[in-house]
Parts: sequence; C-alpha cells; structure tokens
Amino acid sequence: MQPEQLGKVRNDTKINLILSALELFAEHGIDAVSMRTINNAAGTRNASAVHYHFGNKLGIVEAIIQFIKDELDTYRMDAVVELERRAAAGDHPSCREILWATFTPYYRLYRHPEFGKSALKFLARLQVDVSPEMLAVLNKEPQKILLRIDALLAQALPNLPTDIRRLRYIYFWNLMVMMFSGSEALATTGFGDLRPASDEQGLERLFDYLVGGMEGSVSSAP
Repeated sequence: MQPEQLGKVRNDTKINLILSALELFAEHGIDAVSMRTINNAAGTRNASAVHYHFGNKLGIVEAIIQFIKDELDTYRMDAVVELERRAAAGDHPSCREILWATFTPYYRLYRHPEFGKSALKFLARLQVDVSPEMLAVLNKEPQKILLRIDALLAQALPNLPTDIRRLRYIYFWNLMVMMFSGSEALATTGFGDLRPASDEQGLERLFDYLVGGMEGSVSSAP
C-alpha cells in the first residue's frame, strides 16, 4: 500500500483499526493492549468496533498478519516467480540471489513511512508474545512462500542437510526481523555508535552477515 493511499484507507474503519492495533502492539506488546485501547486509538464511535469487525484479539492479530503479508507479497511474488522460472530453465539462482528476494521485501516494508517500522516491530513481538494460536496464524501461507524458497535453496545448497538448511533459514528470518525492528539500538552499543552511514550501507552489512550464516560450513558432530 503506497503512502498516498493511506489517507483514504484511514477513513475505512476496519483498516484504521488494523493500523491502530499494529502501532499499539508494536510499541507495547500484544498482551498489554486491550481491545478498548485499540478502539480509543482508532477514534471509533462504536466502543465495540474491534469486536464487531474481528471478534476478539486473535482475530485482529490475524488481520494484521494478513495485512503485512499482503504488503510483502506486492514486493516478493514477482521475484520468487522469476527465480523459479530461472531454476526450471536450468539457470539455478545462487543462495545470495534467493535470500535477496526474501530480504528486500522486508527492507521495503521497513522503509514504508506510515507503518513500516511498526510492522517489523510487531513481527519481532510475535517471536516473544507468540501463543500456539498466534503461531498457527503466522504459519498460514496460501502462497507457500516458505516452501518455495526452501526448494530453491535446496538447489543452491545441495550439500547442506535439509534440517540444517531449514533451521538456518529460520535463523535468517528471525535475525532479519529482529535487526530491522531494533536498528535504533546500534546507536548505543558497547562499542559506541555503530549505525551505518546510510540505510543502504546498513542493508548491505546486515545482508552480508545473514548470507554468511546460511552458506557457512557445517561443524562435525561432537
């Protein structure tokens, strides 16, 4: 969703509730935010608006996750399809190219001026606040992006055992989300201010680190 569209959708009660809840959950955590607080933040006249549109808190969490996935899909679907086309033609993409197709949609989401940083913080919160019900919602994937990326990585890293490849990809995703959501913390590390000179430089450094973890050698069993 482009920034210029948000003025219109903010007038849509359902979308306004989703964006208000997203900001609150990102800032305070899912458990700490009540449905009444979401209604108040959205400025709805109906005190039961969240319940009316989403049923309960899990319902609005599911709506937020779908909202974020829809945003990501606007950036990543074409890239994934192109990688699959190349692989089918025998021009197998490298691990770096595959991970780039996964990484850049999150960076573009992060840069969205209206809700990008809140979206990444919300995803990071899910890693802490997640319940079995929320985990089931998070893992719903009609487009099967995770499995499609995994199939491509299996071709790019044929010598990496399946369980290790998949675990490393989960590490990749978790670290990516946590680093985007906590990028401000780089200003006050034990080494001082480590913020890159630009967002683009920070993007490259983070991506290099994550790719190195995916492609690294496998230690022998103790």
